[in-house]
Amino acid sequence: MRTEGNTMKAYDLGFGETAGELSIRPGGAVGMELPDARVAGWCGGRGPGIGAAAWPRSPVTGLPMIHVITLELPEDYRRKGEHLVAVSLFQADDHVADDVEGVADLLEGAEPPAEQAADPFLAEVEAAAAARHPEQEDLEDLIGGAHALIRLTAEEFAAPRIDPPADIRPAGLGDKYSRGQNAWDDSAPETTVWIGERTGDPNTGIAPSEKGEGGYVPAWSSDDEELEALWSSLDGISHLGGTVMPCQAMPEGLTPYVLELEDGVGGINLGGGTAQLDLETGFFDWAQ
Repeated sequence: MRTEGNTMKAYDLGFGETAGELSIRPGGAVGMELPDARVAGWCGGRGPGIGAAAWPRSPVTGLPMIHVITLELPEDYRRKGEHLVAVSLFQADDHVADDVEGVADLLEGAEPPAEQAADPFLAEVEAAAAARHPEQEDLEDLIGGAHALIRLTAEEFAAPRIDPPADIRPAGLGDKYSRGQNAWDDSAPETTVWIGERTGDPNTGIAPSEKGEGGYVPAWSSDDEELEALWSSLDGISHLGGTVMPCQAMPEGLTPYVLELEDGVGGINLGGGTAQLDLETGFFDWAQ
C-alpha cells in the first residue's frame, strides 16, 4: 500500500537495439515511446554468466530451459537483498512433455544407479543438480509447466553471457510434441531490454487488488475518461510495478513489486496472455 512520502516508481519495458526504435514486444512494430529509456538487460538467446552447468533444466525432460529475460532491477525491486541486482527467468513449457526416467530424481539430488550414471545425458543432468545456482527458485504454473527464476549479483549480471550447455540429447528427445520448449531448439532471437519510468499510474506503490482494497484501481474498472485512456495506453506493455492487467482473474496476494510479462517476450509461451511474477514473494502465475 502506498504511504505518504512514498517514492516508489513503476517502469515500462521496451525492446530493440536503440532507444529511439523500441517496440512493446521483441520484433514488433517500432514506435513505442519510452522517455529516458536506459538499457536494463536482454531477452531470448544466451543466459547470464552463471556457468553452463548451472543452466536450469526441465524436471520432466532434463533439457535446458529457454532463457526468457535477464533484467537489472531498480533498487526498490531488489527484494531479496541489495546485492541481488537482477533476475533471470527461464521456461520449459513442459506440461505435456514425455517424462524422461530418472530426470526428476536426479535434479532433486538423488544418487544415480549405475545405468543412469553411464548415460552421458543423464550424467549432465546430475551435474546440473550439483551446480544449481544458490539463488534459483523453481516455479510451476497452474498447468504444470516448469519455470526457473535466478536472482543475480552485480558481478553475475555484468559477466559475459553464456550459451546453453552443449546438445548431447539422446534419440527421441527431438520431437517437439513430446519435449516441450528447450534452449537447443526454441531460443528466441536475443534482444536488448530497456526500461523507462511509467508516470501517471495511480497504482504505483499499491498492492494489486481485484476489489480495490488499499486504494488500488483495477484496470478497466472505471468510466473515468482519463483512466480509460491510461488503461488503453498501457495495454500490452511489460512492466515493473503499477497497474497489472491479467487476462483472467486477478491473482491473490500480489505485492506492489510485480514484474508483468507479455506473451512472446524472450520466447515465453503464455498462450497469448500475460504472466505476473512477484519479486517480493516469488509468486508466479499466468493466464490467457
